[in-house]
Amino acid sequence: MTDMTSAGPLQTVKRSTRRAHPRTFSYSPNALGAFIALFGLAFIPPLGSKGALLFLIAGMALVVSKPGENLAALRREWMIVLVALWCVMSFAWSAYTSLTLRYGIQLSLTVVIGVVIAYRLAPITFVKIIFVTSSLTGLASLLLGRARSDGMGYLGIYGSKNALADASSLLVIVSIAIVVDRRLPAKWRLTAIATLLLGAMLLVMGQSSGALVSTLFVILVFGGIFVLQRMTPYLRLVTVALAIVLFASMIVILSSMSDQLAKIFLDLTGKDVTLTGRTDLWAVAFGQIAERPLFGVGFQAFWVHGQPIAEQLWADFGIESRSGFNFHNTLISNAVEIGLLGTSLQTFIFIGAVWSCLGWAIRSPSAASIFFALFMIRLFMLMWIEVVYFYQFSLGSGIIITAICYGHRIKTDLYSPKNRVSRHFASNCVYQAG
Repeated sequence: MTDMTSAGPLQTVKRSTRRAHPRTFSYSPNALGAFIALFGLAFIPPLGSKGALLFLIAGMALVVSKPGENLAALRREWMIVLVALWCVMSFAWSAYTSLTLRYGIQLSLTVVIGVVIAYRLAPITFVKIIFVTSSLTGLASLLLGRARSDGMGYLGIYGSKNALADASSLLVIVSIAIVVDRRLPAKWRLTAIATLLLGAMLLVMGQSSGALVSTLFVILVFGGIFVLQRMTPYLRLVTVALAIVLFASMIVILSSMSDQLAKIFLDLTGKDVTLTGRTDLWAVAFGQIAERPLFGVGFQAFWVHGQPIAEQLWADFGIESRSGFNFHNTLISNAVEIGLLGTSLQTFIFIGAVWSCLGWAIRSPSAASIFFALFMIRLFMLMWIEVVYFYQFSLGSGIIITAICYGHRIKTDLYSPKNRVSRHFASNCVYQAG
């Protein structure tokens, strides 16, 4: 695997031309460090703090290796850095000061390492690393053979079926992105076919309705991207406008059948009319937001042992472990913790990244652009019923951070008339990776 530093795409083109021998396989320190860091994040479920430590050691090695370039990258991505700093600063009004400060610092480290990785690796190199680490977690989950005691879902190396389903969905998405990219060597694409089947099998075994529906939806989105890529910009604009009108019309039509559709959905998924208590949870969350609308209760300072309302909710929902529970909506949950100000900034950054990655995939299709577009669209779907960003020491959050950075770089580098050579950033030059 090779990398692309923040020195610019021109240097990447020059380095790529020196790899004339097709059998040459080189390792770069940047790619190796990123692989170790992401491997640690991917295997945190079975390794626990050892996985987080592996991520920190490898990630901080990248951070300190080129401090000048890394500081420039962090200045460029000041908005996502500001999100992390806001979470840290929330210790000032948190009832659980030490916990908020600790988790805020951990999130800040995750953000810093994620930004550095994005600015030190070519997008395709990052995607290959995600492919390898996801394949390893998938194989480990299959070989472990661990399922829930009640038979309601497979677990693998994870603590819940939803965690397994999310990891399996990631494996399906990255495998699809690699399979469809004809510029990648056959060894990668053939391997991706096998891992695609593995991911699909684990996804079904996980029995998570949300993960299944969201993954099927992104596959449909991929089909839409495939069609749009072959259209002229004008025809693309017309098609998108017609699709929006059609989608709005379908919503109006289906709204008249809401009761029947809701019953069918609940029967298929086994949920109750409150979506397993989500509406009750949201009512409590809105009460918390009304009490502290601007700043919230503090980063990760609600679901804490000893917090009266949290203890009551755990008791009401029968959560004996008193962990792994949330408000099942990203915007609502984050507004409770960091207020409407912090949540608005997070949402602005996230939606911007979704839009940038989608545009990247349509204008310059590649394994990297397709992966990031599908991954971000899936999270956009899930954010209304789950909490998808931003967590410390989380592989999903790490991918989001790199997607934000790559989307920013694509927007400013690929289409800048002052830097035409940068167009190689998302084209053939990134496929010289081993």
